[in-house]
Amino acid sequence: ISPVQTYKYTYTSPKQKNISFSSLKLKNDENDFSDTSFYRDIQTLMFAAHILKQTFPNGACIMDFASSNGEEAISLYSFLNDTNNNNYKIYCYDKSDKAVELGQKGIYTVFSPQSYDYFLLPGYTLSNTKNEVRRCFNEIMQETEKPDYEINDTDFINQLKETSDFRIKYYKLKDRYRDKIEIQKGDINNIEKLLPEKKAGAILFRNAMYIETGNLAVNEFSFNEDLNIYKKEIIEKIVDKVYDKLLPGGLFILGDVEKDHIYIADNQVKDEDKIFLRNFGTYVYKKPPLWEALAKDDRFEPVLYKKVASPAALGKEEKVPTVWRKK
Repeated sequence: ISPVQTYKYTYTSPKQKNISFSSLKLKNDENDFSDTSFYRDIQTLMFAAHILKQTFPNGACIMDFASSNGEEAISLYSFLNDTNNNNYKIYCYDKSDKAVELGQKGIYTVFSPQSYDYFLLPGYTLSNTKNEVRRCFNEIMQETEKPDYEINDTDFINQLKETSDFRIKYYKLKDRYRDKIEIQKGDINNIEKLLPEKKAGAILFRNAMYIETGNLAVNEFSFNEDLNIYKKEIIEKIVDKVYDKLLPGGLFILGDVEKDHIYIADNQVKDEDKIFLRNFGTYVYKKPPLWEALAKDDRFEPVLYKKVASPAALGKEEKVPTVWRKK
């Protein structure tokens, strides 16, 4: 990946398989589960690492929100890792006490089948890209013993154990990298209070904006959705805080799920600012409020697009910007 000159790059996603519940984590007593694994969206993370190493060659502080137990941060760090320069550190924040607890204990699973990160297990014949990913993973992680606490949902794992090809291994960060990932409870809405003495080279908030705005995917429209929540206002406040926290040239890294880019129109949206999606029987913002907030006053520019299978609200190109750079 070498988008050095223009900082513009487009990646086309392969057809996505259904959610596999890989590394299904029990996050709290209300049975709220987090579907997380290593290296989800490899291309976005590799691209972000490439730009970060170019923009901040001497290292940078990175903040990862809605980080669950830290697998995403470890994935990104593995691409940033360089034996000659280990001056990158990722601070992870999640609202869930259980997710933070799991992350702080520091033991992770990789299993097969039905796992996004199955290819990290030894014995698979892989593409060149996935071979490189596995090499990066093994550079910073080491195999360890099964802990005396549960990491995955036991019912789900017990079902997988009935399959003939079930495999599971446990990993932890190698000692020399343990201080590169720090996990604690935190909320992007309070980002200005976190690390007040630091500015960030990158902020990750991947596939999480829809949670802050109560936005459901248009193909999951529910009459229980609260249309009094002013999504645009919430998004603008978060983007303003992210802008203030980033260094010039810093990255705001988003996900590619539909719910983060297409927003059901709330009661505050004027008629001329929404369109009706007949196939889904609901109105959506004509212009995605997240994109508008980021492009406002020419503060950010999109530097990575991903082509996705999404409703007509995205237009003919059906692509979403997943990495934005502060100007």
